[in-house]
Amino acid sequence: MVYLTSKTTRGQQYWYLVKSFKFNGRVEKVQHYLGSEEPSEQELERLKAIHEPELELAAVERMAKASAGMFRTPYLDTKALKGLERLKFLRRALNRLQQDRKARKREAQQAEQAAVHGNLMLTSEPLAREQTEAILLHDRAPAGIPLSRVLEVLALRRLHREMSERVARLDRRAILKLHLEVREGQGDGGHLRQDSASLPGSAFVPPPPVLIEDELDALLEWWHDPSPLHSFERAALFHHRFLQLRPFEAGNGLVARLLLEGMLLRAGLPAPMWQREDRSRYLSALVAGDRGDRGRLISGFWKAYRQHHRAGVRGELAALKTEPRQAHLEAF
Repeated sequence: MVYLTSKTTRGQQYWYLVKSFKFNGRVEKVQHYLGSEEPSEQELERLKAIHEPELELAAVERMAKASAGMFRTPYLDTKALKGLERLKFLRRALNRLQQDRKARKREAQQAEQAAVHGNLMLTSEPLAREQTEAILLHDRAPAGIPLSRVLEVLALRRLHREMSERVARLDRRAILKLHLEVREGQGDGGHLRQDSASLPGSAFVPPPPVLIEDELDALLEWWHDPSPLHSFERAALFHHRFLQLRPFEAGNGLVARLLLEGMLLRAGLPAPMWQREDRSRYLSALVAGDRGDRGRLISGFWKAYRQHHRAGVRGELAALKTEPRQAHLEAF
């Protein structure tokens, strides 16, 4: 919470706004100096309205710095790790600060639409934003779009809402069910690949059908094991390996990106908001991973993700923008 306090130095009283918050089981504080005169109640409310966002950002910055130092990774540097942790704590603060239910619902819908549209943007046959919005916002099938694509868009929206919870209990059966729902009405949903496969643009050869179950189980075991890597790095590595396995005849990319969304959301991070111009970087990062260059794989994902959430990664004041009507800030 934010409150007024004073300190006396050499007989002179000085006034501060202080925000206290909990981190790693300890109560921490950040403060803003107001001057040597005690503000009136009316002036105090005005000062709080001005300085509370700055104090919030200062608290986020301190937590991000401490949290980033806990990871041991050869991939992302300290600046990137700090940006991810900053984004995580900012998202937590926003969820708490935004008390207007209608505004929260509107923001959730916007994030949901961006995630669904972004997933489709990286496919070989993306839908235009107007087409996606017609389906999601107006319950209308755009002219020339087959029913199977409409069902696909609706499934992606529903599954986006559930992915954080689904990832918590992820196993082979859950992945098969996810594929079944994504491929609704197309006849191949929920069935592992039965033929040999290749990865366009890559020299890597996916495993034969007889090995897919074992390879998928090994990947899931790796995911559930403790790791010193950051959640973002682990999600990117899982995503890449899943696509290497190419477990299904079709729909691998859609399922893999849903899993990536869920893993990031579960870690307290927002989902990616892929754009059409990200496709080249995305594919290049995957090809680098196929060559064994995990650094370039994760770096490629991070550069795109950093652009998606630029204000939050940088810790800009705009990242804490909420509706005008909001409750007082509470402690973490």
